[in-house]
Amino acid sequence: MKTLYDQLTSKINGEISLDEKTLLQYSHDASIYELVPSAVIHPKNTKDVERIVSFVSSQKAAYPSLAITPRSAGTDMSGAAIGNSLVLDMTTHFNAIKKLEGALLHVEPGVFMRDIDPLLAQHDLMLGSVPASRALCTIGGMVGNNSGGEQSLRYGNTQRWVREITVVLGDGKAYVVKPLTKRQLDAKIAQDTYEGRLYKRIYQLIEANYDLIKNARPKVNKNSMGYNLWDVWDRGTQIFDLTHLFSGSQGTLGVITDLKMEAVKKPKHSGLLLAYLTSSKHLGEIIPAVMKHQPATFEGFDDITFNLGVKFFSTFRKQLGAKEWLRQQRWLLQSVARFKGRLPNTVLMIEFEEDTEEAVYKKIAKLHDDLKKFKLRMDIEQDEAASAPFWQIRRASLALLRNKVKDKYASPFIDDMTVQPKYLPEFLPKVRKIIRKYKLPATLAGHFGDGNFHIIPLMDIEHKEDQAKLEPVMRELIPIVLHYNGTMAGEHNDGMVRGPWLPAVFGEDVYQLFREVKDTFDPQNIFNPHKKTDASWDYSMDHIRTHNQNGLIK
Repeated sequence: MKTLYDQLTSKINGEISLDEKTLLQYSHDASIYELVPSAVIHPKNTKDVERIVSFVSSQKAAYPSLAITPRSAGTDMSGAAIGNSLVLDMTTHFNAIKKLEGALLHVEPGVFMRDIDPLLAQHDLMLGSVPASRALCTIGGMVGNNSGGEQSLRYGNTQRWVREITVVLGDGKAYVVKPLTKRQLDAKIAQDTYEGRLYKRIYQLIEANYDLIKNARPKVNKNSMGYNLWDVWDRGTQIFDLTHLFSGSQGTLGVITDLKMEAVKKPKHSGLLLAYLTSSKHLGEIIPAVMKHQPATFEGFDDITFNLGVKFFSTFRKQLGAKEWLRQQRWLLQSVARFKGRLPNTVLMIEFEEDTEEAVYKKIAKLHDDLKKFKLRMDIEQDEAASAPFWQIRRASLALLRNKVKDKYASPFIDDMTVQPKYLPEFLPKVRKIIRKYKLPATLAGHFGDGNFHIIPLMDIEHKEDQAKLEPVMRELIPIVLHYNGTMAGEHNDGMVRGPWLPAVFGEDVYQLFREVKDTFDPQNIFNPHKKTDASWDYSMDHIRTHNQNGLIK
């Protein structure tokens, strides 16, 4: 293989890392899996990516396992950012913020969201859908996963705001993908080219199965399972938009090297109602009651997360800076003191946004009155300093679990179930029953307004006894989610953990359409194998992680 990498090194301007320390570092993302790459490549530009794809394609017959896994920040929770062949780190060189023109943001995929936020804020703008990992994630990872976040209740998932991408496809060439009118689509299809044939095949696939595809969309506010075929072609608008297909494709159809995203106006005023539950008994009734008031965001987390956040709030000091950290810590300690030693079972964060402070307060006051029947303790926070520490804890919930719970491993595999909020009074008790049945201590946080719950079991994941629980838990939960027309992934996508369950969730007919999409774009299976439609449960189980970057998990 060394000769192979020597050949590749001579073809690109970027760097290739082969040392054991680097390979181990890139063998993990935020999932329960571990795949050690054979090489980590840092492509310099789009030309480098074209050369890498062409090289892999030309060598595939001789080296069947040769493949490409694009990677940015490595915060993916489904195992999509790891691979046992070539990992392309897009953060090293693809990190330019090229232009902000009006609300149109032009960036490369390796740009961190934390670097985009200040630029947009200068213009009173923000991206409509940003995950809780906004301090760590990149824009490319957000598009690749079709991520959601606290603002998705109002703005939907990331795909809704993608306006144009540049992607290197299986022929080793870069193409610009953007919405097309029917006339533009017809012109594209008429071309006897690699690109023209791709457009023709996908258009024919959707047209021939139009009703089946449209009906396959999960009946929820957010979904990141499968390929977004239902959004590509609309007979009513006569718009054909392949950006929807690449959004959420997890690098399985090509390598994205350039992006244009539409930002939205930041709200002028916002206010937060904090509600504290002493038990989760009435959570299923409280959530629909809140949703009647149409909040802008509706988040929450449980007592385990809250306790970790309070205990280890010092971990945010570097991120916030000493002055801001001291201010937020003071507000947090004041809030905790009022609980007199008994932290709430669940903290709900309900935010309203309006053009005036008066309008915000009016909405919060109305909700406050409506929730009194549940005998909750509530705080109204219109001061950002008072609410900021709660946002810090919510956004860092998984990181706190992973870094601060020493005797168990935070194991995301049922971490993204989503149903319509109106079904929660029935849905949540059934989920809890299964979790108790398999004796899985688990934390709960998430986007309550979307019915999107991040349930993270704390497990001895390196032990066979706990690994044996994964499959039966999935088999019992999927029918419940489907009964309520939901999805197993609202924003964390398929990867290795949910990819094997695509036939069970969508049915064999729709799954075969997903396979046709993959085969059309990637007949050699060089783009991120063993993920999404190419995933198998046996392969995934064979690669459960037993180490972190510092050695054994425990």
